[in-house]
Amino acid sequence: MSECSLGHVVIIGVGLIGGSLARVLKAHDAVSQITGVARSQETLDLALQLGVIDKAESDPVQAMKDADLVVLATPVSTIGPILSAIADVIPAHCVVTDAGSVKGSVATAAREALGDKIDCFVPGHPIAGTENSGVAASYADLFVDHRVILTPLP
Repeated sequence: MSECSLGHVVIIGVGLIGGSLARVLKAHDAVSQITGVARSQETLDLALQLGVIDKAESDPVQAMKDADLVVLATPVSTIGPILSAIADVIPAHCVVTDAGSVKGSVATAAREALGDKIDCFVPGHPIAGTENSGVAASYADLFVDHRVILTPLP
């Protein structure tokens, strides 16, 4: 593990974006563990088989134990419900971000879901992608030469 480890990273949504993030973090030895969360057991099995994640979990609440960083790489419409589900189990030191393409609705959903824990949330949007989808399409260099927009909450 590198000197600048992110510790335990939970990636909710291990498709192209989430899978690529997991791959680059592992390639740079920047984490101690990556837990991937997905609705489909098939996706989780493939992510494990490809070495994209270290641990698979279908329940985001169960994945949160000892999380240092949580990345929501899911459709924007699911971010609010996921934040509501995990709000009570977000560790005090944990940072939560998303990879959604819009921020207004995400910020509103985050405020509603997180309440006084809103300070842990940093809305983000990596300006990267391909025409492909799914964990099999993920690759460690997806974010090279691309920007990530972080949106401060007022």
